[in-house]
Amino acid sequence: MNAVQNSKIFLNNALKPTHMQIELDGDAPLPNTIKEMPDQVTGQFVGLEPTANQEIAAAWKRVMIFNATDVLYTFTFDSAASRFAARKR
Repeated sequence: MNAVQNSKIFLNNALKPTHMQIELDGDAPLPNTIKEMPDQVTGQFVGLEPTANQEIAAAWKRVMIFNATDVLYTFTFDSAASRFAARKR
C-alpha cells in the first residue's frame, strides 16, 4: 500500500469537496500529469468516521479527485470495509 494521502470527495453534486484520507492499492504513487492518470484506482479510506461512512454509502453520486491533476473519478464504495474502486470519468 502507498502512504496515506489526501483526496477530495464530492457527494451528490456538492459544490465544495470533503477532504478525506485514503490509502491506495499498489506500490507506485499516482502521477502528477493528467494524461498519465490511470483509468482505474482502488484503495481504502483511512480513519473514516461512522457518519462519513453512512453519508458516502447513501450518496447517489460520488466523485473523487486524488491529486492536483483534478482528474475526476466516479467511485463505488464498500461501506463494511471502507474500500473504494474508482474509474476515470
